[in-house]
Amino acid sequence: MIKLLDFDLFVFDFDGTIMDTEKIHCKAWEVVLSNEIGLHNYQKYFHSLIKDYSKHYLHLFYNIKYEDYDHLYKLKQDKYEELIKSENIELIKGVYDFLNYLIQMNKKFVIVSNTSKKFIDYYSIKYPILNNAFKIYTKELFIHKKPNPECYLKIVNEFKNDKIIGFEDSLVGIHALYQVDQITPVFIYNENYYYKDHMIKKYNNIIVLKDYDINDLEDTLSKRNLIYNFDFIHSILNNNINELKKNYLIMKNIIHNISILINNLNHDNNIYLSGMGKSGYVCKKCASTWQSLSIKCYYLDLPNLPHGDFGIFRDGDILIVISNSGNTSEIIYILEYIKNHLHKKITIISIVANKNSKMEKLSTFTYVLENICESDIINITPSASNLIFMALLDGIAINIKKNITINEFKKNHPAGSIGER
Repeated sequence: MIKLLDFDLFVFDFDGTIMDTEKIHCKAWEVVLSNEIGLHNYQKYFHSLIKDYSKHYLHLFYNIKYEDYDHLYKLKQDKYEELIKSENIELIKGVYDFLNYLIQMNKKFVIVSNTSKKFIDYYSIKYPILNNAFKIYTKELFIHKKPNPECYLKIVNEFKNDKIIGFEDSLVGIHALYQVDQITPVFIYNENYYYKDHMIKKYNNIIVLKDYDINDLEDTLSKRNLIYNFDFIHSILNNNINELKKNYLIMKNIIHNISILINNLNHDNNIYLSGMGKSGYVCKKCASTWQSLSIKCYYLDLPNLPHGDFGIFRDGDILIVISNSGNTSEIIYILEYIKNHLHKKITIISIVANKNSKMEKLSTFTYVLENICESDIINITPSASNLIFMALLDGIAINIKKNITINEFKKNHPAGSIGER
């Protein structure tokens, strides 16, 4: 059972969540346009998730050119600044008592808003309780404003170990908040808010609260579990772990056997790593690791071999090729040419995840992994397979150079934080 005070950090939007300012924003637009919009239409068009919906609205109904919007918005902001100094703007009902309760309980609260710092500074003078905020995030601190979740991701990053609950009043705010699973979302609703019913239906995991009723919030929290919606992310990582475990013993034997072959390699010979597509990128990365460990290893770009690069091979070289399917046509062509036409004594080592691959018949040694299930929902994106191939190739190099000293490694890697160790 969750209790309100189980949370370490309380996050509040500002306009409409702490201050009753939405009607003032609407009024500022009406003054600039010299036309009545109405709070209903203001919320519909200016709180929408549809890109540039407010611009389209102003263009269709008030003949405002799209290129004039930014200038008009600045005029609106100037008018808003005038209005807040003349209008009697109050805190949202119940927010003062709620904030005061958090202060008494020694709980941190922060404000995260799309509004400018100067406006929050003005309200903080009028309502000093706002000065108790642990931190105030205004639009000047972010590249992207809500409904982009950047502001909430920043909070999660800054308060890594805190249990966090967030309060929003608008569609754009809840949409931003809802995407960040580490924050429990609370919708502070107004009965007449245009998107109220839509939000309650769509965002079914939010807590719906009116007027900051602490008892109501406590009761709602007690009926829910603090479980973050990481199911799909969990499946990705869990799949990677399971595929590694499934292939563990095979990988162990592969690392052992290939290490033996390389340890007995003539010092004049080279090792080449290669693959097509994403496997090629894995090999390029791993070749760099092998080189940092003083192993004569190079990445080989397969498509360039038929255009003169076959001349790189010398008798006694080792070519390690990785492929999930073991049937990639470009690789088959290269291996067939080496075996049937190059007439050089090259040890070809294939690592595949297919028991009946074409590469096996063309290789000196073939090591077959268990069929690998990729981590995406359609089992296609090279992900778990690349992870296993990288673990294998790096594992071979590390095993070969298991007695390397720090000083030897630093000679190959003098720069960066590694070189400073």
